[in-house]
Formats: sequence, structure tokens, C-alpha cells
Amino acid sequence: MSTKRGPYAKSDVRRRSLSAAALELVRQKGHRNVAITEIAEFAHTSEPTVYYHFPTKESLLIAALRQHDDENIHARGHEAGAIAEMGSRAEIGVQRTNYARLYNELAGAAADPEHPANAFFQERWARSIGVVSTDIRRLQDLGRVPVSVDADMVAHLLLAAWEGLQLQWMQGPPFDIRSLIEAHIRILLGPNALD
Repeated sequence: MSTKRGPYAKSDVRRRSLSAAALELVRQKGHRNVAITEIAEFAHTSEPTVYYHFPTKESLLIAALRQHDDENIHARGHEAGAIAEMGSRAEIGVQRTNYARLYNELAGAAADPEHPANAFFQERWARSIGVVSTDIRRLQDLGRVPVSVDADMVAHLLLAAWEGLQLQWMQGPPFDIRSLIEAHIRILLGPNALD
């Protein structure tokens, strides 16, 4: 595995610093209330430096979404437990209102193949489906989910339900998203999936 050196490494560090600053400000204020000048100030740099690395605010917000995912993947570390954590993660996710609004807005826009967020969401869906289907297969190996269950198909269905329920919750009124996600898991994977 090669390691970047010199200006390329510094550029990567700067980009991550800027996306982390954008993510933090989005969490605090919401993406519509954050200006590039604030992000630059928060990251201890200049506005031209931000635009050098991210030509548009939208590209920086997409990087902030990626930063959020990187933080969560690092915190989790592996696929085992993805099914068991799904309900609690959905419950926590909708409480992060400002982040969830950004996510939903860019997810909708990314339906256009020409939109700059399209590639990010394609990669995210592929990775998420891989994580969930791997955990379903682990549960099948443990005898907690029937082997007749198609892990890839159910991974798609579970993630689609999560996305749809999150959108409904955000539009209001709020409801117990965790119990609905967990009920959906039991319907699709059987009563022992969350034991």
C-alpha cells in the first residue's frame, strides 16, 4: 500500500480538515445556514483555500457526508452486529436533525445521474448493502436466520425501509422509528434475528 507524500498528503489532510469543519457546522447550524466563509474560519484557513479544494459548496457538503460515514465506519469497525444495531442507529440518526436534512436533500438530488452526489450515493448503497448482507449471512451461519433468506435482496429491503422511515420521521410527526425498523427486521429475517 502506497502512502502519499509531500503536497499530495498535505492536500488530503487539508481536504479532510475542511470536510470535518463543514460537517461540524452542519451539525450545529444546518447546511443552509452555513457559509463557506464560516467553514474557512472554523478550519483556520481562507475562503480561497476552501474553493481551491472544493469548487462549490455542494462538493464540500458531499465531502462532509463522506466524512460522517468514515467516522461511523471507523467507530463500528466490522459488519458483525449491523442488523442488531439498525434500530438504534435509525433512532439516533433522526435525532441528528441537521445532518439528516442534508443527507435527505442530497439523496433526493442524487437521483439525477448527472448530480455530483450521485457517485457518492451509489458507493454508499453498495457498501451498505454489502455490510448488511454480510451480517445476514453471519446470522444464517449461527442458525438465527433461515438459510432460505436471500441476504442481498433482504439487505436492499431493510435499507430501503430505513431510508423511507427516516424521511417520514423527518417530515413529521415523529414516531418510534426503532420499533418499526426492528419489526421489519423480524418480518423479513425471522423472530430470532435480533436475539
